[in-house]
Amino acid sequence: MLRRRPRVTLDQVLGSCPLRNHRVRSEQVEEGGLRLFIERKRDWWVRLLAVVLPIPRQRIVELDAVGEEVWQLCDGNHTLREMIRMLEQRHKLTRGEAEWSLRSYLRDLGKRGLVVFVVDRRQEHQAEAKGARTHGEDA
Repeated sequence: MLRRRPRVTLDQVLGSCPLRNHRVRSEQVEEGGLRLFIERKRDWWVRLLAVVLPIPRQRIVELDAVGEEVWQLCDGNHTLREMIRMLEQRHKLTRGEAEWSLRSYLRDLGKRGLVVFVVDRRQEHQAEAKGARTHGEDA
């Protein structure tokens, strides 16, 4: 049976704290930015395929200066909402531009396994309680 993902509200997304994958090693690039090194999993099928094809032991992702700035903010202490405000101010963006850019960039980093998003459990319970009150009022 397939497991359903829990529904996440926009408020929960904006209140989440992006956190860097602790297995990712980073290295400063001279031109500005970062180079990230991610070790590949060595599953049996990868080892088998490596007999025929040259498969590198690690993936490398390069970030520009703005990407490095976002990467440094992904420490688990800054919410997405705070990061949006910082990008707005530092790069003179509108709120919409900063939010859209940051959310899509972090979504990409998340798909690559570079960051995870930590949601405060208290916030999650508050949203559930708020939803229950709203449904109760409709009845």
